Amino acid sequence: MKNLLTKKLFYFLTLLSVSFSFGQEEIVEDFENAPEVLIEMDFNKSVYPESEGNAYFSNTPKAALIGMVVPKKYSDLIAEMKKEAPEGIKNLKTGEFDHAGKKIFFYTGNITVENGTEIFMEVLVKHSGENECIVITSMYEPAVKEKFGKEAKRAIISAKIIE
Repeated sequence: MKNLLTKKLFYFLTLLSVSFSFGQEEIVEDFENAPEVLIEMDFNKSVYPESEGNAYFSNTPKAALIGMVVPKKYSDLIAEMKKEAPEGIKNLKTGEFDHAGKKIFFYTGNITVENGTEIFMEVLVKHSGENECIVITSMYEPAVKEKFGKEAKRAIISAKIIE
């Protein structure tokens, strides 16, 4: 039950952040309509000892790594995400990096949750198929960035859909 509650909290934070950050109902609909498929990701699973589907969690310190497939072309999704400046994210950084000839879009920054706690959030988007993207959202306390940040990048670089 605790794991399910944690998953729902982080999933809610992700959707909330994306919806407020970009003010685009269409993006939120894409995430809500995302197909539930398994995503294979190569990262240190001992860092996130609890899992449920494509979501991985750590309770101490609190952290989450959530993968989903968004049924949208990479270029269209990135254009929508770049349209408006995100609100409520401190120290926002956005950009793209190249890995093995594939572009990966990211945005990172700190969000403040209801109880005043600051959480570092990173959203990484990778082209997966003609009309779909893999989106990995990683959230954790800023003090443990070294431990969890590398794993999010490893996850998105290796992410692929299991058919």
